[in-house]
Amino acid sequence: MTPNHTPEVVLRIRIIAVPRQDAFDEFDVHGFRVGQTYEVPVRLASLLVISGYAETAGVFASPAGAADFSGPRFPKRRKS
Repeated sequence: MTPNHTPEVVLRIRIIAVPRQDAFDEFDVHGFRVGQTYEVPVRLASLLVISGYAETAGVFASPAGAADFSGPRFPKRRKS
């Protein structure tokens, strides 16, 4: 099987309860600490939020978004 190099969308979450070690078989959740904020894949974030272990702490992001140095774009005013 070849590695997947597709950028993954992540979600910022804040841990509100320590996840059980066996809660999610396919994810390693032993490093999460209550009160800390993490950027995790959307699937894991959704599972943690739905299960009551986390709350959202930001907006969706992508790894490529951090390299966007362009400022916000504002509409130009029409001259009267």
